[in-house]
Amino acid sequence: MPTTRPIRGVHYLHHVAGPVYLGGAVTGLQPPVHYDFKARRDTPNELRAFFRKMGWRRIVAFQTRNPLHRAHQELTFRAAREAQANLLIHPVVGMTKPGDVDHFTRVRCYEAVLPKYPAATTHLSLLNLAMRMAGPREALWHAIIRRNHGITHFIVGRDHAGPGKNSQGKDFYDPYAAQDLVRQHQAEIGIEMVDFKQMVYVQEKAQYYPVDEVPEGCTVLDISGTELRRRLREGLEIPEWFSFPEVVAELRRRFPPRSQQGFTVFFTGLSGSGKSTIANALMVKLMEVGGRPVTLLDGDVVRKHLSSELGFSKEHRDINIRRIGFVASEITKNGGIAICAPIAPYAATRRAVREMIEQYGAFVEVHVATSLEACERRDRKGLYKLAREGKIKEFTGISDPYDVPENPELRIDTENQDVDTCAHQVLLKLEAMGLIGGTG
Repeated sequence: MPTTRPIRGVHYLHHVAGPVYLGGAVTGLQPPVHYDFKARRDTPNELRAFFRKMGWRRIVAFQTRNPLHRAHQELTFRAAREAQANLLIHPVVGMTKPGDVDHFTRVRCYEAVLPKYPAATTHLSLLNLAMRMAGPREALWHAIIRRNHGITHFIVGRDHAGPGKNSQGKDFYDPYAAQDLVRQHQAEIGIEMVDFKQMVYVQEKAQYYPVDEVPEGCTVLDISGTELRRRLREGLEIPEWFSFPEVVAELRRRFPPRSQQGFTVFFTGLSGSGKSTIANALMVKLMEVGGRPVTLLDGDVVRKHLSSELGFSKEHRDINIRRIGFVASEITKNGGIAICAPIAPYAATRRAVREMIEQYGAFVEVHVATSLEACERRDRKGLYKLAREGKIKEFTGISDPYDVPENPELRIDTENQDVDTCAHQVLLKLEAMGLIGGTG
């Protein structure tokens, strides 16, 4: 069934992993080496030994790939009370969904919240596991993994490990399919499932309630993940009823306001359209604004210094654009501004670069929509003439296609506007997106 976004595990299998997968019996040679949060990483045997030492016989595990907010704390308190068990906060710190908070930030958030739990009955341990977002079967797998760690009870959430919605906007799996499957097999695997009870804040009562126990006529307050990201991006208040100040502080360190984040401006257009000229003007204007380092990754310059061994076949063009995207993503990740000005003729490659960069900051695609006729009239390098004569093969717009961007953040017509005006249009767009301050 098609989905609006790729299912993480399926996308990884088909587009990221190598061409060969191996199966069969596994012999352990050496445990994986981790250099981060070493005191928080426990093997199954180490956790079992800890439980024995503490005298814990009933342990309920809470899996999460998100930071802990007040609703999660209330949920875990209730789950531990209902199961009459000690609590293991057991977050996954491998690959998760695109857009998720990185595990370094999340673990600092967990450690900030941990003092708010009873020390004698709560433990935090990290699970090095990649999420596949495979729904009910993955939920059952997670339960088996926890049983191997000595856990007796496991919290299973609504749409646990679900991949999201399909192309019709409906949940890929029934929201309670994961709970049904784990409940069906819990006796067989030797672990008891605890239903995830969605907790909501009731304004009149100033406390959290399970969503199905909200008193009639009361006001329910909630902040979605999308809304939380918006508030972080725009530097808006995050109320204390929603999260802990310590957690918000960590998230603000990782996600500063948009005007302080790195971003990439990606110009695309035919050869001779004016991309490089506008990009140079934009670079100067952004350096005038100041506040962040600005790097120009011009197509010709990149070809000389980063991709000198590549030709102009479709495969080599893809490699060149992906290299530009990788460098831009590193600049963006580290709070700088990357300006890219390649031809980038293929929509699929531009989309891959967008996905690479949007993990770390904004991607602003600018289509320099100068017509082929105008580009040929300019033709300062004589390239179009050589392409028309067949002396240059696979030339974009002549013997090789150019996929016109369907929904760029900005489209610029250079035929009736000077360079300064075009660059200022980009600057105004960046301001409208909250990426820079006023342009004066």
